[in-house]
Amino acid sequence: MALVLAVDDSSFQLKAVVRILESGGHEVFTAKNGQLGLDAFAERKPDLIVSDLLMPVMDGFEMIEKLQINNTGVPIVVVSADIQESTRERVLALGVCEVIAKPPDKEFLLATICKALS
Repeated sequence: MALVLAVDDSSFQLKAVVRILESGGHEVFTAKNGQLGLDAFAERKPDLIVSDLLMPVMDGFEMIEKLQINNTGVPIVVVSADIQESTRERVLALGVCEVIAKPPDKEFLLATICKALS
């Protein structure tokens, strides 16, 4: 399966996402904000990133922009409580694969990851 970086400042949400990903057979490592996410990405080069948007230090928007500017090519799935249409359009324009509302449905998240990796 895939090596996945999960980025979220909420420990509760992060644990829930990790549990889902691991149940799908993925190896997961985590970061608590966008800056730590960029650092973790540089260190381990994941196959995919699952990220929240609203975080301290560096939000998910900025992290995604930096990853895209550097042409990393890594698929990104956003899992966020901010599900406004303008937010969805903004991150899709940045090249993310999908935007999923919190809390994520296990089967939908796993199917989305499978699709993003193919």
